[in-house]
Amino acid sequence: MAGLATKAGIEGEAFKVHRPLMAMTKADIAREAARLGLDAGMSWSCYDPTGDLKHCGLCDSCRLRARGFAEAGIADPTDYAILGDGGA
Repeated sequence: MAGLATKAGIEGEAFKVHRPLMAMTKADIAREAARLGLDAGMSWSCYDPTGDLKHCGLCDSCRLRARGFAEAGIADPTDYAILGDGGA
């Protein structure tokens, strides 16, 4: 589908999806964001955000995110509506 819907695909060029975070754990990603000086609080993971755009803190994605920051030893900048158990 991407080959049909992109200029590269229409012109017969190879289409490649880059996924640099695929082999990294959530803790690795948190550490890399910190190393690069990125505001990880600006990224999004939640499957069920609140009406005021906070992470729910309870879905699997929020729990994995919180656990990743904890495993990395980095303060979690995420604005959670309810902080679950961090996936424990």
